[in-house]
Amino acid sequence: MKQTPSTSSAFEIAGVLVVVQASLSLVAGLSALPFAIVEPGFRVLGVATIATAIGMYWLARNLRRGRRWAWRWLVSLEVLSLMMTLVLLPIGAMRGPVPLLVNVALPTSVLVLLASASGDRPAQPGPGPADPA
Repeated sequence: MKQTPSTSSAFEIAGVLVVVQASLSLVAGLSALPFAIVEPGFRVLGVATIATAIGMYWLARNLRRGRRWAWRWLVSLEVLSLMMTLVLLPIGAMRGPVPLLVNVALPTSVLVLLASASGDRPAQPGPGPADPA
């Protein structure tokens, strides 16, 4: 699969941003586990966040390998992340610049990079009639 330089660089940048996002999720999940001693709900949230981070690492790896299904899963995961953020914004759950950067700017930039890179892909040559010349 031959890609143009802009496509491969956009996929690599998107992969790096997904790894950064997964790292932040992993830190959030690990930091919730000590509070699970007192509140069992934090145990479930912490393990779910860690599982999501592991899945994002795996999707970023497969995106860099050029898997089309990883692109689809990442787009749906980032859209879901943005939708959940838009639900939480009006109730004031996120205050300050860091949650807005992590929960709004990072998924939006990954979506923009994935959308721009998907349009740059060259058409794959399919099997065609044999050329006698």
